[in-house]
Amino acid sequence: MSIVTLADAKTQLNIPADNTNDDVELQGFVDAATAAVEQQLGTVVVPRTVVDQYDFGTGTTAFLLRAVPVISLTSIVSLDGSQSWTVTSPVMHVDGPSGSVTVLSGPPLTGMALVTHQAGLTAIGANTRLAAKIIIQHLWETQRGAVGVQLGGDTDNWSAGRGFAIPRRALELLGPQLPGVA
Repeated sequence: MSIVTLADAKTQLNIPADNTNDDVELQGFVDAATAAVEQQLGTVVVPRTVVDQYDFGTGTTAFLLRAVPVISLTSIVSLDGSQSWTVTSPVMHVDGPSGSVTVLSGPPLTGMALVTHQAGLTAIGANTRLAAKIIIQHLWETQRGAVGVQLGGDTDNWSAGRGFAIPRRALELLGPQLPGVA
């Protein structure tokens, strides 16, 4: 799943919906824009299931999930499947924005385990969607030689010290990257 649909991207590029000649290539740009936005924000935008392996050692009662924000904690199961932990309240508390998981009651987490959770935003903001469309348009146009790098003035599409794939307009819509765990 992506921040915007293929149809949204075609609308942004003024490509008729019934023109499917470049759909595969354009879908690649849609997927790449989603990854670029998530990397820039340092957060999961499109909701998805994340499975990570953790080593809890001899006993852990708190840890951080790697993909945030957390929508829900689904399961924690030992690698060999011999043990599972209850992940619902009041046994565990999950702080969605930070990804902090705390065992409130019951046994601590031990050994190697797979932790499954849902991460992503429950609502994707208009600024994030527009930034993704701008990135797609930029990638599309540069692929076709329609845009050159122009420095200075209102047409400055490139930001010194940053990569070329994300235009400054998109970066401004996304805002500064917030500190935290990604």
